[in-house]
Amino acid sequence: MSDSEEDVDLPRFFKVFLSETASESMAIPMSFNEHLEDPLPQTAKLQGIGGGVWTVSFKKIRDCAYFTSGWSKFAEDHELKDGEFLTFVYDGSHTFEVSVFGRSGCKEIRAEVETVELSDANSDKEEEEDSSVVADSNEEEDEGDDDSSFIAGEDDEVSQSLSHVDSDDTVSNAEVVAGFSNLEVESNPCFTTTLKNRIYELLIPANVVKEHGLTFCDRVKYIDGEGIMHGAKGKWSDDRICFKGWDRICRRNRLKERDTVHCEMLHIRKKVHTIKITVTRGLG
Repeated sequence: MSDSEEDVDLPRFFKVFLSETASESMAIPMSFNEHLEDPLPQTAKLQGIGGGVWTVSFKKIRDCAYFTSGWSKFAEDHELKDGEFLTFVYDGSHTFEVSVFGRSGCKEIRAEVETVELSDANSDKEEEEDSSVVADSNEEEDEGDDDSSFIAGEDDEVSQSLSHVDSDDTVSNAEVVAGFSNLEVESNPCFTTTLKNRIYELLIPANVVKEHGLTFCDRVKYIDGEGIMHGAKGKWSDDRICFKGWDRICRRNRLKERDTVHCEMLHIRKKVHTIKITVTRGLG
């Protein structure tokens, strides 16, 4: 299944922004109610393609669901104007990915989150501290090099988003976030890995999964410096979790054997939906 076909399966709706009726709150079409949880969660997350996440109140008024408190901040930060077109793609839980189309009809990246990465010296220090996790990850992946242990289906097609992504909804402690006081900053589960002979799947270290009590969506977003790709979940014969499509990330980032890949797992209530990737180049 292609990436575009997978996206079609996610519930979505569109709205035309009108400041007269949507400056303080945004109504969700009543026909979309069948896709929403009952009762509604108290809050929802709006993920902009510029990398930020806005938490808004989620309320039902006379059978119609609304984004209320926090929506005006989202509209202000995105500089929404009358007649602009918004699309909302729902992950089935709490998060809506929101795209803005200007009056020209083209998707526009707004409210980008700027980040400043730590220096190479600090990154090297982090690598040394995480060496035990790297060893566990390497050991687990090497144990499963026999293709017969992999029981997932054929490798799904993945494709790159048209938008460039500089950050995401949560930012690791290894970054400094500029602007957007409402952006959530929290520590996310992380692990490191290196280039493997079997590059088409990313194995999630079992010790990290167990330590943090993680579960995983059927597909995740890979976010690197180039943009977004998707990977479908697979499972090894011993129930360890992996995600396919990893070879696209390896090739796009031109990974070499001495490079280290830092993987930060973004989650909602311990359910991982995104893996943010930072590559540290090895010497030589």
